[in-house]
Amino acid sequence: GGANMQQRALQAAAKEAERLVVSKMKCPDYIILCVEDTMDWKHGITREVVQKADPDLSRTVIVNTKLDTKLPQFGSPKDVMDFIGAKITDQLSPHKLGGPFYTSVPSGRVSRDANDDDDDDTRFEDDDEFVAACAEKEDSDREQVWNRVKRMKNGQNPKALLPKVGISRLRGFLERRVDECYRRNVAKIVPLLKAEYISAERRLKACQKELDAISLERLKDNADAFCDDFCKALKDTIQ
Repeated sequence: GGANMQQRALQAAAKEAERLVVSKMKCPDYIILCVEDTMDWKHGITREVVQKADPDLSRTVIVNTKLDTKLPQFGSPKDVMDFIGAKITDQLSPHKLGGPFYTSVPSGRVSRDANDDDDDDTRFEDDDEFVAACAEKEDSDREQVWNRVKRMKNGQNPKALLPKVGISRLRGFLERRVDECYRRNVAKIVPLLKAEYISAERRLKACQKELDAISLERLKDNADAFCDDFCKALKDTIQ
C-alpha cells in the first residue's frame, strides 16, 4: 500500500512538472531545445512532450547527446551516416527549426576547492578548463565521425555530417536564430514605439497648453468662486 501511494505521488509530481514545462514552452517567442538521448529517430519521448507546446517543431532545435558513447555501437559507416544524417526527422518534422545536432561533454565537474578529494581526471579547476575540454571532445567526435564515413560513396556526401557535430556548431546556430528573432521583433516594436511617442508628445503639449493658460488672476477667480460656493453650502446646511 505504501509503495503504491508513493508511486502515485511520483506520477502526480511528474505530470505536474510536465504541465509546467509545456506551459512555459508555449510562449511563441521562445526557442526550444529538445534534448533527445536516442539511437532510433523513429521514436522520441522528449519530442512527444515538446510537440504538446510546438506541434510542428517550428520553434524547436533537436539535440542528441552522448555521441561519444553511441559511435562505437554502430557496426558500419552506413549506420553512422543514417543516424547523423537523420533523414527520418526531416520526414517526421519537415518544419522543425533545426537539428539534430550531436554533442558530447567530458565527464567530471568544475571544482575550485583545493581540498576536493575527487580524482583529478574528473575535476576541472575552473570554467575555462572545462570549456577547453569540451572543445577537445568536439574535435575528437568530429574526427571519429569523419574516420567512420569518409569512404562512403553512392552519391552521399560525408562532409555534410560534420556541421551537425559539436557544441560550438549548436551554439553558432542558436546565436544566428536569436539574432534573427531579435531583428524581427525590433521591426515590429519600432513602429509601436514611434506611435506611442507621438501620442505622449501630443498629451504633453495639451498639458503644457493648459498650464500656460493658468494665470494668477484666473487662480484668484477660481479660489473666490470656490469660497462663495462653500459658504453658500455651509449657510444652507445650518439653516
